[in-house]
Amino acid sequence: MRASGLPQHTDDDLVRTDRHGTVMQGLRAMVSGAVAHPVPATIATVAGVINGATMVAGAIAVGYATDQFIIPSLEAGRLIVSAMWITIAAVLGISTIRWITIVIRGVATGRVQYASQQRTRRAVTRKYQRFSLDWHRGHSPGQLLSNAVSDVEAHWSPMANFFFAVGMVAMLALAMVRLFGYDVWLGLIAVVLVIAVFGINMLYQRMLTPRTRTAQRARADVARVAYESVEGAEVVRTLALADTERDRFAPRIAALREANIKVGNVSGVFDPLLELLPTGAILAVLVVGAGRVVDGSLTVGTLVEVVYLLLTITIPLSVISRFLGMLPMSAAGGERVSAVLASGEEPAHGDQVLPGVGATAVSVRGAGLIRGGTHVLRDVSFDLFPGEVVAVVGATGSGKTSICELVVRLTDSHSGSVTHNDIPVADFAENAIPDGTALVPQTAFLFTGSVRENVTMWNDHSDDEVWEALRQARIDEFVRGRADGLDHAVGEMGAGLSGGQRQRIALARALIRRPQLLVLDDATSALDPVVEAEVLTSIAALAAAPDGPTILVVAARSDSLALADRVLFVRDGTIVDSGPHDDVAARQDDYRRIVTAYSAGSADLHSDAEESHAGAC
Repeated sequence: MRASGLPQHTDDDLVRTDRHGTVMQGLRAMVSGAVAHPVPATIATVAGVINGATMVAGAIAVGYATDQFIIPSLEAGRLIVSAMWITIAAVLGISTIRWITIVIRGVATGRVQYASQQRTRRAVTRKYQRFSLDWHRGHSPGQLLSNAVSDVEAHWSPMANFFFAVGMVAMLALAMVRLFGYDVWLGLIAVVLVIAVFGINMLYQRMLTPRTRTAQRARADVARVAYESVEGAEVVRTLALADTERDRFAPRIAALREANIKVGNVSGVFDPLLELLPTGAILAVLVVGAGRVVDGSLTVGTLVEVVYLLLTITIPLSVISRFLGMLPMSAAGGERVSAVLASGEEPAHGDQVLPGVGATAVSVRGAGLIRGGTHVLRDVSFDLFPGEVVAVVGATGSGKTSICELVVRLTDSHSGSVTHNDIPVADFAENAIPDGTALVPQTAFLFTGSVRENVTMWNDHSDDEVWEALRQARIDEFVRGRADGLDHAVGEMGAGLSGGQRQRIALARALIRRPQLLVLDDATSALDPVVEAEVLTSIAALAAAPDGPTILVVAARSDSLALADRVLFVRDGTIVDSGPHDDVAARQDDYRRIVTAYSAGSADLHSDAEESHAGAC
């Protein structure tokens, strides 16, 4: 538990924006990052201020050396040794302190910057995990990757110069005091220089901001298309779509190039102007200062110190300009990140939890689901009793997958209710339903890693538990046949396995968790009928056990349906019939056609397999 005296920060702190412009918006973001990490931020600030003070001290040392060492030595025709050693000691001491503060400031700044990036990325990915499946369907993976990677980096990139700029502001303040102390006109020249630099910078930001936002959007669009091209490489190659993909990619690359060129054009105009301003100020100081030296109101050393100060001022002005120049890109990235963090589309949660043991009872009443203005489900009502095996049957697009998603709360119904153990799903704590539920989809996703890692998901399970889950999924013999057994690498996204093998490992992943509710969304579709029957028989045996789960399975083959206690027949998003398989088949012609079609296909496949086996013998 954190100490009560420390500020408490939430994800909402990351999404505050200022509508008065990108400068204030960016500054507020940097301050929020510093406040969230007070120790390294304080160290970086102190080191930056001391570093700025050493720059002024360096100018004073140069002025002292001119008046007390160089000119007297020239006049005397010999070195003034005492002044020389004082000068050397001062320059070395100031340089050492400056070097140390640069190192300290850099290390502390890095801790704040990268910790802020980590904090924001965690907040973004946490939001991703909380959003419903419908939200993810409306946002491409490429866009989400861009938000979590490049947008976050852009948002916090000015932090690299933030504490440097803070120290340079302190340096400017000390330099101004010093200049006005010598001569009002010299001080006014420096003030005009600073005002001119900041005025040009404000114009710079105003012109740069819309261009950087466009560039950031174009960058995200390129990331989206690139992700789709990589993920769809198999489709692109098998359908000879390489040229089409290049044509689809080309205008986005061109748009990003044009956006970056426009950003570069603005920088190309303003950067030289900002570089020339200090030179003009130095010329003005020389004109004014030379007269002061002649009339004796300034010493040569003082004039050298003033010129050195103005030359030194170019460093903070350059740093501050660079910092301000990064704020538009930071604002653009921050706005895109804020759009995710400020979204209120995550499902509501309560504090209820499921009991640790016992099958889950599910009740759906009058549920309706709308996607893109289309009714996917209409007035769906059914019950899943503890330990029951219920099959969902329907034609393609009838709503079977949507029912599965509704039951495990991957999506919320727009009408009606869904309860687990008589408790509305919205009343459960955030992870309560996932902790007691397992969904195995038709398309099995495997992580790059070993069989063991994909089954355990890096949780603490013994090898015996892993083997038992593999046995129940009827994939243990395959794994035992690998030289490295449980450490066998599945390849990137399971590329080293067949579709059926991926499905069974995904099933083992679900079974090892001993779920109270198991939902199989056509999760055995890639298996041949014989293996599928073995797998489903194994799963049905689990449901029959005293501590077995309630099971909802999308199926169509008659052998699979024979294992179900009841069947839900879905047509056009509505459950039109339910009951034992034979009863529904007797009442529903469409149901019989679906089951018969699958059964015929299964019989042919089984016959082909037997003939091939006989021929091989």
